[in-house]
Amino acid sequence: MADPGDLWGERTRLRPRQLAFDVGAAAVFTVVALAPATQQPRLLVAATLAMGLALAVRRLSWPAMVLLAAVAGVCQLVAGELALVADAGYAPVFFVLGAHPRAWVRRLGLAGAAMSAVVLAVAVGAGAIGEAGAGGSTTFAVIGSAALALLVAGGGWTVGFLRWQNRSRVTAQVQAGLEQERTRIAADMHDLVAHTWAVVAAQADGARYALGGEDGDRLVAEALDVIAETARGSIADLRDLLAELRYQEPAAPPGRAAREALVARMCASGMDVRVAEHGEPSASGALAVAAQRLLAESLTNALKHGDLEHPVEVDEDWRDGYRLVVRNRVRGSAGDLGTGHGVAGMRERVDLAGGTFAAGAADGTWTVSAALPERGT
Repeated sequence: MADPGDLWGERTRLRPRQLAFDVGAAAVFTVVALAPATQQPRLLVAATLAMGLALAVRRLSWPAMVLLAAVAGVCQLVAGELALVADAGYAPVFFVLGAHPRAWVRRLGLAGAAMSAVVLAVAVGAGAIGEAGAGGSTTFAVIGSAALALLVAGGGWTVGFLRWQNRSRVTAQVQAGLEQERTRIAADMHDLVAHTWAVVAAQADGARYALGGEDGDRLVAEALDVIAETARGSIADLRDLLAELRYQEPAAPPGRAAREALVARMCASGMDVRVAEHGEPSASGALAVAAQRLLAESLTNALKHGDLEHPVEVDEDWRDGYRLVVRNRVRGSAGDLGTGHGVAGMRERVDLAGGTFAAGAADGTWTVSAALPERGT
């Protein structure tokens, strides 16, 4: 699996074709830059060759690139002349430094660009390069040479830095999307497992108590039927979740029949669920799935923590997006409610959909309230 933090392959080994491209481009650049340097001092030829090598290894080893570029600069300072065509290679050199993923390398590149302007300006002002010291406007030559260095080196670094910023922004967006997807999948898995095993545990306990009692065989058979139906439904939900992970088209979204089956399972587990529904269920698959998950987790919490001697009131409103309110009496203190994965998962699911969520206890009644917008799903 690819590293989501390395979308651009910056931490992977350089591919042969990439290296071949860099070497070929550097060779063409060197040939073009050598044309005016052949009639000039050998140090300028050496500077041109060093710059060509720097471009050839720019993606293979940035320290080697920097060293070769520095050698090219020193050769020109010693020769007292500039290889202007070869010096254009400083732009891609500083581009690599400006686009580097490590901050200290980018800072090093910025400092190098500033230093190159200062060194060139001092050399021109001292007459070590060119003929500025012998005549003409020394001030103009100093300013012009510094500006030229900043244009080439600083411009290359700036373009590289902008590229790094753009890639960082895209990487952050991708990572945020992956984190949201992981959160959603975790909530789906929790809802699926928690609901299934809560119903299975309740039915198994009921069947155990019914054994040996009056009409026990019938009650045990009914409990086993509910367990089997719950397991089959859980398998179907798991298949839908796996289909999403594999980017496959999921099955038809859960409709009213799926919610009625859910309520029936909870009632068979000993709950008195009273449902009031307004409007027609949404045709949006994402909204229907989210609604089903929220209802299942709310009823599961009521089954595990609620006082089953009192009815569980469910109010669903589909007239503008989806609104759900579930109320149930709680057993004993409600201090520990709302601290588990279930409520946290519901809150995260609603937040991801751009809705609102609230859950809390008042006067011995636990209330879950969620609202999802149609457009947010």
